[in-house]
Amino acid sequence: MKSIKAAINFTLGKNKYIAGEEIKIDDINLINKLNENGFIEPLSYEDLTLIEREIKNKKNNEMEGNYL
Repeated sequence: MKSIKAAINFTLGKNKYIAGEEIKIDDINLINKLNENGFIEPLSYEDLTLIEREIKNKKNNEMEGNYL
């Protein structure tokens, strides 16, 4: 997955991020909002689509693992 980096210093919930720091988020809606508002380094439509697919695949793999 393409790394998501903070573009500016900001606080998200209880987590504080510094510009340039990598952010670990697995919520595509939150990633879209941060991208639209300039909190993270700009991501293209292609980047967002690939990230969304990876998040869905990760969640599907975790769900399948529960049935084994």
